[in-house]
Amino acid sequence: MNRFGRFLKDDSGTATIEFLFVFPIIFTIFTASFESSLYMAKYVMFDRGVDIVMRQVRLGNATGLTHQSLKREICKAGLLISSMADCLNKMRIWMQPVNTANFTMAAPPVTCVEQASQLNTDEPPANEFAYGTDNDIMLVRICLKEWPIFPTTAVSVKMPRQPDGSVAMIVTTVFVNEPG
Repeated sequence: MNRFGRFLKDDSGTATIEFLFVFPIIFTIFTASFESSLYMAKYVMFDRGVDIVMRQVRLGNATGLTHQSLKREICKAGLLISSMADCLNKMRIWMQPVNTANFTMAAPPVTCVEQASQLNTDEPPANEFAYGTDNDIMLVRICLKEWPIFPTTAVSVKMPRQPDGSVAMIVTTVFVNEPG
């Protein structure tokens, strides 16, 4: 009983117990904060890149744009987006004129980029990407896929996921085709 009594009175391992209870909570808060701040920084830079390119389109400075060149310009302007090839493969642009008679808009595609055709180098179909005519109000939705760094944290679990597990960053903008 003497040895067992000494064992019960010994407090040499109590800091380990506190660490085991507190560390997972602190680590979860840290990873969730890191994930959300990195996602927000990428989203803000992506939104900035889209805004810079669409401003050039609105002003008429970007003539002769194709679907691929528009994607390339957005990838160049967005600073925190990964490599150019990776950015081009993870982005989808949906651009359609708005019907000004009743202001109905076609529904945008649900997915960013299909998993089967990751490399979409062709021009998209006309129901996805149309240049519009003079004085058309153009609605542009640009989707970029990003994968969470810590996919099991509370922040990334709550993010809306694509079928392949990525998270879609969607930027929407509207502009008017100037006459000319």
